[in-house]
Amino acid sequence: MSKQRTMAVLTEIHETRERAAFGSIHHFCEELAEYARKRGLFFYVSSPPLYLEGVGYQWTGSGWDKGDVPPADVVYNRLHSRKFERSPLFAELLARLAEENGVMFNHRFLHKWEVHCHFERHEYLHPYLPKTALWSGPNTLEAFLDAFPSVFLKPIYGSQGRGIFCLQHSDDGICLRHSTSASMAVYRSLDAFVSALRQQIRTPMIIQQGLELRTLDGRPVDFRLLCHRVRHNDWRVTSAVARVAPPDQFVANLARGGELMAVNDVLRTWYPRADAFQQKQLLKEIALESAAVLASEAEGLYGEFGVDLAIDIHGQPWIIEVNTKPSKQTDMTASYQSVRPSAKAIIDYSLTLMEEKE
Repeated sequence: MSKQRTMAVLTEIHETRERAAFGSIHHFCEELAEYARKRGLFFYVSSPPLYLEGVGYQWTGSGWDKGDVPPADVVYNRLHSRKFERSPLFAELLARLAEENGVMFNHRFLHKWEVHCHFERHEYLHPYLPKTALWSGPNTLEAFLDAFPSVFLKPIYGSQGRGIFCLQHSDDGICLRHSTSASMAVYRSLDAFVSALRQQIRTPMIIQQGLELRTLDGRPVDFRLLCHRVRHNDWRVTSAVARVAPPDQFVANLARGGELMAVNDVLRTWYPRADAFQQKQLLKEIALESAAVLASEAEGLYGEFGVDLAIDIHGQPWIIEVNTKPSKQTDMTASYQSVRPSAKAIIDYSLTLMEEKE
């Protein structure tokens, strides 16, 4: 009798006497469980400590039951803590998976600087990469401010648009805006700004060329394209949305108050129908190339990326960043009555990995 194929989602679990909660992916896990059942998979959700004890949560159709579970053939890593992925417990879990011949995909978070370095090795992506450098002091910053009308400073481990600075020259000095505050500060000199910055930052930063992005009602717009691996290094775009920044903000992340819109609706406000179609196709091609490059360059196995792109006022597309644990809140096809395409793509890729092992 053949062993039943088994898949697990690894994430943080908040347990109470009444229920278990899987944070921002709780409903997404229900969709994964429903589609896994249709595809004949044994499916459960677990955390690293529970997985090492052989314990997980199974979907009953109306709730999650805790119990003993078998080792998984494939694990989908949806841990939200970069720190935990560097812990001894995570290393122990990887060793256990290797002993049991299990496979994990979306191996770990990739930070902004290593993503940029991977892309830089591929010349055909260069036209879409904003000039970027690792923050090393005032000289680098001064060179960027001399070269570009605006400059961004971003924490390499940042997410959800947190901790980003936008700098611009002004008549009074250097104007600073923060992604998590509506306030603005002006520093009379670069040295004064750097001195203040050193007191605020606790993590490595990248410096990035500012872009004059296309806007809606003066609000910057970017695009999140969710890419899933199909087989080998073939990828497809499973969903795409536009995100419009709140008034007076320069980031469009939903966590910072960004508004979701359909990509076609945004592009049709900027271009005639044929040009809008061509721009959308180009965005998809860049996203797929980005996913394929990262999957081939980064250590570990990846089956899902959220690729953020934008278009400047000259019609030039740019790669803004790539998320290795993309939010499940940006899928406009999500419905409590259906299984969204991205959930099906995760299960289908897991089945492909199992077939390749057999």
